[in-house]
Amino acid sequence: MSSLLSILIYPSRLLKRRNASISSVVCNIAHRPPSRLLSTHFTGASERLRYDRDTGIIWETSPSQQKPLYQTIIGIEIHAQLSIPTKLFSSAPTRHNPAFNAVSPNTSVHPYDLAYPGTLPTLSLSAVKASILSAAALNCNIHKCSRFERKHYFYPDLPLGYQITQQRWPLASEGLVTFMPYYNKQVPPKKGKNKKRRRGGKSQEDKAQDSGDESNDAKTEFEPQPTQLRIERIQIEQDTGKTTTHNTANGHGQTITKSHIDYNRAGCALIEIVSYPDLRSAHEAAGVVEKIRKLMKHVGSCDGRMEEGSLRCDVNVSIAPISGSDVSHYSREELPPGTGHRVEVKNLNSLRQIIAATEYEALRQSLLAQTNTPTGRETRTFHVKSVSDIHPLGGETFCIRAKGDAIDYRFMPEPDLPPLILDAETLGCDLSLEEFVEKNAPESLEEAKARLLNEYGLAQDVVDVITGDPPAIALFEQTVETARKELVAVEDEGSDKSDLIPILAANWLCNDLFALVKKTAVKGARDTDEDDGTLNNPISVEYSTVDDKRLGALVAMVANGTLTTSMAKKVLTIMFEDDLHSFPNDIAESHGWRVISDMGTLVELCESIVLDSENESQLEQYKLGGKKIWKIEKFFVGKIMAASKGNAHPERMKEALACVLEKIKQ
Repeated sequence: MSSLLSILIYPSRLLKRRNASISSVVCNIAHRPPSRLLSTHFTGASERLRYDRDTGIIWETSPSQQKPLYQTIIGIEIHAQLSIPTKLFSSAPTRHNPAFNAVSPNTSVHPYDLAYPGTLPTLSLSAVKASILSAAALNCNIHKCSRFERKHYFYPDLPLGYQITQQRWPLASEGLVTFMPYYNKQVPPKKGKNKKRRRGGKSQEDKAQDSGDESNDAKTEFEPQPTQLRIERIQIEQDTGKTTTHNTANGHGQTITKSHIDYNRAGCALIEIVSYPDLRSAHEAAGVVEKIRKLMKHVGSCDGRMEEGSLRCDVNVSIAPISGSDVSHYSREELPPGTGHRVEVKNLNSLRQIIAATEYEALRQSLLAQTNTPTGRETRTFHVKSVSDIHPLGGETFCIRAKGDAIDYRFMPEPDLPPLILDAETLGCDLSLEEFVEKNAPESLEEAKARLLNEYGLAQDVVDVITGDPPAIALFEQTVETARKELVAVEDEGSDKSDLIPILAANWLCNDLFALVKKTAVKGARDTDEDDGTLNNPISVEYSTVDDKRLGALVAMVANGTLTTSMAKKVLTIMFEDDLHSFPNDIAESHGWRVISDMGTLVELCESIVLDSENESQLEQYKLGGKKIWKIEKFFVGKIMAASKGNAHPERMKEALACVLEKIKQ
């Protein structure tokens, strides 16, 4: 393949169309002068205009009055890279394939991905199945017949000179997503309280809400409500290569800009999710992207790692003038009168960027509208900047293509691919499309959350953590089952303690096991000077070396008092990092970690410490009484724990010590 790359520097037919080298083309496009940059006026504008991220209303904030001026109208386009082992139309491995070499660029390529003459596409059925499950999760109508077409445009990271997509004949359409808008509610920490471990059970606030007690609810100015977004279409298409720009000095005081292209990503399978312009605020846009990201992870079609480009978002922003004091009487399914041209901001890869880019565009378009020079239809990109007086939002948008530069994509049916017919032959099983979805689609995210809440009595934040990693749902339930069996096998009263098992299992999973998984994912991946956010593997229990059998046995030992929390933490670390096969009971035995809970043994241990001649002065001081005898008790507790090597059951040991001291007093 290296020899192939040496002769395929770039397809000659593309260079002839523009008569330019790769480097000059990339530089001309990437560093094009921006139109209407507002950095010099933005600071002053922010004093006159205010954008409400919750409602999407742009307010005029003059000293004399506050008046609503415009409402933002927003649509989104999400590009989700499918988690399949090969590319969409070739056998080249993706980063979800063990054979993929993530270090070296241009090593995971196929002649078809590089537009080598005579090569033909072969559709990946894994991509089709993953796309079907994604469409089902978004409640779309899945079409039994769809078609591929060529979308022609020139860019160096697109070797074919066109993208194979389904814009006019999509796989699915007319979906619906219900979501909660992003809500950055700041709750001040309680004084004197440090951050505690996440608790699996419901808090007092959760129980109060369950019982309908709202007396302690904080009064807030804005409360987010469930919102719906209509999905226009979902289409399968190819991803492009990755272009990176590098600036170097040439020794003469000049900076040379070079662009490097990595084709490892070129040809990877994407689904593009296009919505209707139903959103009205930056927080709604961020909220629905987060909801769709979680849905894609839940069905297993996309890992949702926005920081690595697995899921990217474009936002289409426009503004509509507010007549009177309210625009809420307009249906989300219709554009308000006077809605301006939409501006597309491309390739946003975090919720923060989505919020900041939407706010920047809303204020920018409002400024232009007030000067009677409304924005035209254009495509922009968001450049992240450090937050400052010049860039109060942490970035700004730059124009990369105006209306006059609109591309004629010259859509045409893909001649090398037949229509995609979703029948039993395509699906690889004797099932209809409806039967395939019913059999392979997991329970919905809402159903999984409701089941964990109701069946196991977990707290909402714990349920959100578990359902945020789909493999964690199965691991949690299997751990609970194993721990209950272990508990019943050890002691007769296990059925009484089994009620605590789900909460204990959730605590150990969400706090300790996830911490170890994250440590492994990050370790060594961010030691270089250029931190690109790349991890060794996703932060998922799928990569845990502790399975449900061993984790369940550990939870049972904690539940029946065989191990203390500190002992169990040491055992879990050993199971995860060093001993990948032994069970917690064997590890605890080999290290001498076993809780002493027998009352007779604890009394003997306490007497040996209290009556020791070395502690005679402390005992005499205790007999005298006084306000500070608690310090003497604390002294004895420390001595006893040291003598037992930390194995004494803390609560029962204190009871035994109290009995011994009371007997001596008498």
